[in-house]
Amino acid sequence: MNPTPWYKNFWPWFLMFFPVATIIACIGLVVFAVGNGPDMVVDDYYKKGKAIDLELSKFNKAKALYLHGDLDVSEDSVTFTFTKGDFSKVTAIKASFYHRTIKKHDFTATLLANASGSYTALLENVQTGAYTIFLEPMDNSWKMKEDLLIPTTETIKVSPEYNKSLK
Repeated sequence: MNPTPWYKNFWPWFLMFFPVATIIACIGLVVFAVGNGPDMVVDDYYKKGKAIDLELSKFNKAKALYLHGDLDVSEDSVTFTFTKGDFSKVTAIKASFYHRTIKKHDFTATLLANASGSYTALLENVQTGAYTIFLEPMDNSWKMKEDLLIPTTETIKVSPEYNKSLK
């Protein structure tokens, strides 16, 4: 009787499959983890802390001006209308949208005043999801913040006392 070579038998291949599959899965996991590092790591915490203090003074300035408004965001446009406060010197508003988890979905839009007193901008290729929006004039003198889901059909009330959770 002539014995068959080992590579023609079932059991050696079956026993080698699981360790080889585990090694391939580990290599794939390492490649994925290295390629998708966290975006929220900060190198210089002191400078970041000073920037936070500056941001808080901008929120206080918006509170002092008693600025309030309505924000309408759809998949292709954003509109902001002041409802209260001293906004007479505002000619345009910079709206910065920051996605909660994916940095590449962040974007900025410049809202220009129209004849009805609203500030409007068109949006392109906006990803749906949870965003934090910062509204500030072009001279960066004040700032307001609000959390929202895009797209939304409801009008969002924006005030200097921003909400910390999604509606």
